[in-house]
Amino acid sequence: MKKLALILSLAVLPSICLMQAQGPRGKSHRVMVPKGKTYVVLNAGKETARYSAGQVMAEGGDCAKVPCPKSFDPSITCWECHKSAVGPGQPPARQ
Repeated sequence: MKKLALILSLAVLPSICLMQAQGPRGKSHRVMVPKGKTYVVLNAGKETARYSAGQVMAEGGDCAKVPCPKSFDPSITCWECHKSAVGPGQPPARQ
């Protein structure tokens, strides 16, 4: 009986590792703000969120770095995020 349990455990282990490596679907984008930096999320050129060093920037959807307005400090990195068309737990549509 112990051998059967061991065999089943070893058979399932790669599947568990693979699921952990892929991460959960539909999870928001999470980025840790590095020391000495500030991240600002912009939407249509307006600031919607600000994160200081050490905070986790968690925005839902697809985020990309964009140029900051010239009035911003050089230590600020600007991001623009758009809601993903794919809902949580839903695979992307096939084309």
